[in-house]
Amino acid sequence: MTTNEYFLVNYQLAINVELLDNDENIPDDEQFEAEIPAPFRMASDLASIDSHLLHPLKLNSETTQALWMFLQAQNQKINTLLSYVLSQQDQPEFHYQSTAFSAGCCCFDGNSSKFSTGRNVRLKIFIPEESAAVYCYALISSNTDNNIELTYQQIREEDRELLIRTTLHIQSKQLKLRAEQRALSQ
Repeated sequence: MTTNEYFLVNYQLAINVELLDNDENIPDDEQFEAEIPAPFRMASDLASIDSHLLHPLKLNSETTQALWMFLQAQNQKINTLLSYVLSQQDQPEFHYQSTAFSAGCCCFDGNSSKFSTGRNVRLKIFIPEESAAVYCYALISSNTDNNIELTYQQIREEDRELLIRTTLHIQSKQLKLRAEQRALSQ
C-alpha cells in the first residue's frame, strides 16, 4: 500500500521529530529493531495483546462479569503506568503536535526552513488514548506553508496496525460527535 491508501485523520498527537544528520542513514531492519527503545516495544506488545485477547471475551454470567471488570481495572492500571513511562520519552527539544496522521504519514506545523523536503527524521508518535507510542523513521515528503508531511520509511508492521486501529477509533469518535452536534442543532 502507498501512504495515500491509508485513511488520514485530522488529530493532534504529541510527536518528536529529530532531523538526522546529512551523513546519517535510516537503519536497516536489524539495526532498527535493535535500537527501538524498550518502552516503545513494550507499549506496542501490550497494545497488541489488548486487541487480540481481551476484547473478544464474551462474559455473560454475573461471576464472569465480575472477572471482566477486574481484568479491565488491571488493564487500566497497566495502561496508566505505561502512559507515564512513555511520556518520559517525549523530548522537549524535538516536541511538536501533529495536525493529522495515518498509517502511512504524519503532518505537523513547523519551521519550513529547518525541515527541508527530502531529509530523513527519527519520529516518535505518542498515542495516549491507546497507551501506546510508535518509534519509526520518516522522510520529509512535503513542506508547504510550514505544514510538513512525513512519510514513514522504517516502521514495524505491528506499529502500522496500531496506527490503523487508532485512526479508526478517532474517526469513529469524531463521527459520533458530529452526529450528536447535528442532533442538537435540529
